[in-house]
Amino acid sequence: MSSALRQVHLDFHTSPFIPDVGAEFDAREFAATFRRARVNSVTIFAKCHHGMCYYPTQTGTPHPALNGRDLLGEMLEALREEGIRCPVYTTVAWEENVADLHPEWRQMRADGTFARCENVDPARPPHPGGWRFNDWVHPDYLDYLEAHVRELFSRYGQLDGLFFDILFYDLLAHHSDACRRYRARHGFEADDVETFKRFESHAQASFASRFTKLIRSLSPESSVFYNTPFDVYVDGTGGRQRLPHLTHIEIESLPSGFWGYYHFPRLARGAGRWGKPWVGMTGRFQRMWGDFGGIKPQAALEYECFRSQALGGGNSVGDQLPPRGRLDAAAYDLIGAVYEQCEAAEPFYAGSVELTDIGILSANFPGKDLSATGTSDEGAIQMCEETHYEVSLLDEHSDLSACRGLILPDDVVITPRLYKKLKAYHAAGGKLIISHRSGRDISGRWALDFLPLGFNGMVEKFPTYWRARKDFWPELSASDRVVYSQGVNVFPGKGARVLVDRVLPYFKRTDLTFSSHFQTPPQAEPDRFPAVVSGKGFVYFADPIFREYRQTGNQAARDVWRRIIRDFVGDPLVGAGLPSTMLCIPRRRGRDLILTLLHYVPVRKALEIDVCEERMSFAGESLAFSSSVKEVRRFDTGETLERSADGKCFTLPVTKGRLLLEVPGFFTAKASRPVRAVATKRK
Repeated sequence: MSSALRQVHLDFHTSPFIPDVGAEFDAREFAATFRRARVNSVTIFAKCHHGMCYYPTQTGTPHPALNGRDLLGEMLEALREEGIRCPVYTTVAWEENVADLHPEWRQMRADGTFARCENVDPARPPHPGGWRFNDWVHPDYLDYLEAHVRELFSRYGQLDGLFFDILFYDLLAHHSDACRRYRARHGFEADDVETFKRFESHAQASFASRFTKLIRSLSPESSVFYNTPFDVYVDGTGGRQRLPHLTHIEIESLPSGFWGYYHFPRLARGAGRWGKPWVGMTGRFQRMWGDFGGIKPQAALEYECFRSQALGGGNSVGDQLPPRGRLDAAAYDLIGAVYEQCEAAEPFYAGSVELTDIGILSANFPGKDLSATGTSDEGAIQMCEETHYEVSLLDEHSDLSACRGLILPDDVVITPRLYKKLKAYHAAGGKLIISHRSGRDISGRWALDFLPLGFNGMVEKFPTYWRARKDFWPELSASDRVVYSQGVNVFPGKGARVLVDRVLPYFKRTDLTFSSHFQTPPQAEPDRFPAVVSGKGFVYFADPIFREYRQTGNQAARDVWRRIIRDFVGDPLVGAGLPSTMLCIPRRRGRDLILTLLHYVPVRKALEIDVCEERMSFAGESLAFSSSVKEVRRFDTGETLERSADGKCFTLPVTKGRLLLEVPGFFTAKASRPVRAVATKRK
């Protein structure tokens, strides 16, 4: 699995109403196309979301247009002849055919209606046709799926792997008789969202345990993966629970779809650092899965694949085989052009490990709105990446001691286990940056009792304003800066210092009391409750600055945070002063520091998606290090970078897109600031 770094995930969700399935399929041409595109693993389809099987099945329903043809077998044989790995895809919750045949196997909501996906993009209106959810804790459905898996191994022998898709429930659709029995048996009988999430995670781990044991008994070397969201939850709910049953992780994130370009870093810097081999799964589509004829710009696919590679993962590019069975030639010209570059860079990354510098404790917690907490996590990562701090997204199971500083963004729940770790971390000299409602337990009570802070509810009149104290930042003290989100009222205790005052508007804007076009302007005097407070080993922001930055791009919030983290923690290991549009990712390879610099700028020039169409230049920018460095050389040419005129930095060359740099012996220099390298286990 670890050598399959250039994958394609080949969908084939093909309606039974399409009559000419596979009519143009040529197995040798099919396999040769992948070989030419530098692909070394293809996830191919046994069964699709329509419930159609693409081989002569005795357990399911073969696609009627195949007339007994073994399309899966032809793909397996041809790919094996080319030496290309070929794990097999099947589906779990979305299988339309079985939903028709067995309505008793469907997921059910509390009102007795069946669950259905009205639109794959939850932010868009319903569209005609949408996957119906099957209830995969139903004992008979589990037996049906097991018979399907056994049949695959019986027909085709030692498969390279199994990819189980859509292992999740529609929100709160856990009211079928089978679900109620499962929930009663395992103590998940309450109907609130938190209990639902814990039920779903428990059921996912149970499903994964059963089927991994089955596959191990049939084919010990096969890879196994269960595709469902890998969001990090601070208490370890979700992916952590099914992690022992996976051989690897595949992080699905198509940035030109509804996820956007800041979704992937949240998952890669979280679940991607759990010690399993992983690949980032993007798509060749301009937009989303099933976007036939949609080809994204090469610069976009480069950025997506190069970013995954730089963060320690492989790549999987999603595609969908057209019904007649001939691969889209333009898609594989695109994939090949990018994978050729990925292949050339593999020796650069071989044997390297990530570096832990700044940790972010995830704001996600079962029962909280993931769209809000995930936005806070993304905003914190975005700030760190733009300021060039190497960052990991952590939970209560993570080792905190490796971090120079810890960020608790906006709404981090403090569990008993996390409390002990944070108290020990702070006592040992660790630095905490906390915002808004972070630091409270699940009941909402302030839990970090070792910090001198008190609270008095939420601010009533908002948007509010920040006014910096002159002794903190004279320039920013000259004007008031708006904060759009509702903050909390904090009062500093003994030893705490106010850095930024909060200024209230004259009144909260309503239908009856308003002024001007937007928010009410600030009053003359600051409020008694400040906006930013610091003390021994901590800085506290009373406003949700990370969600604010991700949602509104509030530069004042970002700039105050940036000034604080540099004063509080110190400069980043490398890259201080680079433009915020450049991504700088350091890794350790033996005694050498290796750097990936990426300069691609996604632009919202279309109304619906971000477009990344061009490589941007590095020309003339200066690369700074936090400690003395003798030499920096390019991986591709071996050339040594020139020092800047002041001798403190290195001048970046005239090149665009990606720059791979090596700093020999960086980790042997006595002046090197110690940054802990965390090894990634490989199978």
